[in-house]
Amino acid sequence: MPPSGSYTIAGHGSGHGHGLSQWGAYGAAKVAHLSSNQILAFYYPHTTLATNSVTQTIRVLLTAANAPAKGSVTFDPADGLEITPVGQNAETFPTVATGGAPIDQWRISKAAGTLSLQEHWSGAWHVQAPDIGASATIDDPSALVSVEVPSGSATKPVSYRGALVVSLEAGSVQAVNVVPIESYIQSVVPAEMPASWAPAALQAQAVAARTYAWRAIAQPKASWYDLDGDTRDQGYPGAGVETTRTDKAVDATAGEIAVDSTGAAIFAQYSSADGGWTVSGGQPYLPARRDPYDGAIPNTGHAWTATVTASAIAAAYPSIGTLQQLVITGRDGHGSWGGRVTTMSIVGSNATVNTTGTQFQTSFGLRSPWFRPAPAPGAPTALAASVTGHTVTLTWAAPKRVAGAAAVTGYTVRLAPTAQQTTVDATTMTASFSNVAAGSYTATVIATSAAGSSAPASVPVTVKLL
Repeated sequence: MPPSGSYTIAGHGSGHGHGLSQWGAYGAAKVAHLSSNQILAFYYPHTTLATNSVTQTIRVLLTAANAPAKGSVTFDPADGLEITPVGQNAETFPTVATGGAPIDQWRISKAAGTLSLQEHWSGAWHVQAPDIGASATIDDPSALVSVEVPSGSATKPVSYRGALVVSLEAGSVQAVNVVPIESYIQSVVPAEMPASWAPAALQAQAVAARTYAWRAIAQPKASWYDLDGDTRDQGYPGAGVETTRTDKAVDATAGEIAVDSTGAAIFAQYSSADGGWTVSGGQPYLPARRDPYDGAIPNTGHAWTATVTASAIAAAYPSIGTLQQLVITGRDGHGSWGGRVTTMSIVGSNATVNTTGTQFQTSFGLRSPWFRPAPAPGAPTALAASVTGHTVTLTWAAPKRVAGAAAVTGYTVRLAPTAQQTTVDATTMTASFSNVAAGSYTATVIATSAAGSSAPASVPVTVKLL
């Protein structure tokens, strides 16, 4: 347990590390000048590219709309906006209420086991149709559909391509965007990767995202939707994030997906950074392998530091009592320090709790399970003593490098068996003791840091009578 009461944690990677590293794809494109196909071949070996339909639709659960919590879905009026309750004909939404007031919002709400359609005007909601059944499709053939989503204590409009299907599912109101898959990818790519990155990286991201989506169509999450519209699957913030650069990447790879030996879309996982090693996903196309491209462009996902306090650890694991130490008991064997933590123990005065690296990562918001509590620095080097009369002067050099060690914050200098001791800052490599009586002594210098103290460096000193 460091004397500071906090562990300095050094780590590599950001995310699960399976499949494509986004920072790695950027490094491969920008530094190694790989094409998008070469990037995909590296991160998804044993796959080939196939071209699927560009008109296929996908059903995306709009978790941003937060419909179950609100019990309703709110959307904005527009000329040409239509509603089609299940089993009925389409009707165009009016933009003006019966009394002549302009309608500023529409809402579909749960009402006694069915859905009701309500219009908002003159500062209040008014029921327009008390029973529209258990499902209705909202569409605008000439424009996007604008949905109001929570934003702090208010809402903001988010535009989506395709149609909005609002339905009752297990008693909850749900909103699903039924959208052409290429339009869906147009939103995903800039949400998942900066649009300023190299075209080859953006194209690789487009293929990975499209492949992920096609697999979801083949293996939907429920009978009424294919995947979530957030990072549980892929970021999907609507049409407002689309850019010219990312649209070009989507167009350049239109319909392309990575498939396995059976021709099926692979589970094309990807994460921000793998830290220099990918993680096995249990498939031939998701191996654990060294990644020379992740880190080719320096970034905070490849290598990072964090601070975890003893009090936070004790609060998360109250059965341990007072925290005494963290013990890493297993790693996956890939990369620095032996790779990602697989198992570890949290040792306290009352009990020891065994956990996994992933669980520890999640508990304290670390970027990945590839981490190490920073060790104390090495001992100071080249310690030498000189004696002038009854004054002892010590000089030394900085400690030898210890990979990942905490930074030196200063030095503690002692002269034994006297009680003389002094401290100096990290940039000072000398200290003196005066009025030292004749005799034999041992001078010791210790480097200090937030992670604890180094081993001592010692040198004998003899002071003679004048």
